[in-house]
Amino acid sequence: MNRPQSAAPQTTTRNPFTLLEYDPIKLLNKPQKVASMFEVRDGTRDYDPLFPLSVELHLTDVCNLRCSWCTDLELRRNLASLPLATVESLFHEFAQHGVGVTIEGGGEPTVYKHFAEVVTLAARYKLDIGLITNGIRPLAPFANQFKWIRVSMDASSADEYLAEKGVQRYGKVRANIAALGAMPDKQFLLGIGYVMTRRNTGRLLEFIEEMDAAGVDYIYLRPVEEMPDLSPDLAMLYELKSQWETTQAAERRIKVLMNLDDRIEKHNEGLPCIAHALSCVIQADGHVAMCEKRRHDPVVFGNVNMQRFSEIWRGQLRKDVSRRLLDPGAQRGCEVCRITKFNRYFVRLGELYTRNFI
Repeated sequence: MNRPQSAAPQTTTRNPFTLLEYDPIKLLNKPQKVASMFEVRDGTRDYDPLFPLSVELHLTDVCNLRCSWCTDLELRRNLASLPLATVESLFHEFAQHGVGVTIEGGGEPTVYKHFAEVVTLAARYKLDIGLITNGIRPLAPFANQFKWIRVSMDASSADEYLAEKGVQRYGKVRANIAALGAMPDKQFLLGIGYVMTRRNTGRLLEFIEEMDAAGVDYIYLRPVEEMPDLSPDLAMLYELKSQWETTQAAERRIKVLMNLDDRIEKHNEGLPCIAHALSCVIQADGHVAMCEKRRHDPVVFGNVNMQRFSEIWRGQLRKDVSRRLLDPGAQRGCEVCRITKFNRYFVRLGELYTRNFI
């Protein structure tokens, strides 16, 4: 997700975050990439050879929390970390192709021993970087090197935090969020990630108000995935969404995203998967995975510790997979996935009768 190119965000001014930051329409900024994927959809090209728009980069599988619903438990058992030399090689390639880099799990990226050097390298290569973190470690000294920072909070009280995270760090994280929100020269979007379970929605509206007061730009809410015993009642979540949308009319600064529809549809809605070319995951052991949601049939294109990313991305295996994913049946077994909404757009646009009219 890219920060707007206009005036830098300021806590005391208007909120620079708009809902377009999470809307597929922002792909209009990348017409060559979209055209290439349309050619795959229409059968005039076997695969999209252009680099992904953004990459999810796992620096390490080590984590300082024990979330009960963690979807990366298998990865965390590896205890792997990317060599710094590999990270620099990737940044060199990504800078040549304008790729955005989201630094996130497997584990907690800020515990990676070369985390500060990674941030410095990104600045040297003029990369757009974002960060998903649990917020335990202070970030203010180099926060402005990021386009956006999202703190995975997942709790509105100390008791909820301990139940969800397995370790008590609630006060420390709240203090670090407040420090980020109060930065007088803040030049990044500050967000909160909140995985909703049966245990942590009781005072969610009050928590949103508290984050608004702390200078947070947006909060991203989604139900827990792959843990049906912990998943909150869907009707209750829609009611909660309705309540917030009613109160948000009071011109509060914080923006709230609660994308329920995109988080309940499995199997890619039975659509061809064209939009996988928008992103990929580079895991801490160097594997380049197509996505994180294909647990029934993992696709690994190669390993960046052994090959350049460009060789992997344009290799024969990825070409073969791209052709296979045009069959809607190939997605049966996929968990809920944020890429589904992009596939929905691509397919529906291809079905328009009036595509040559405004």
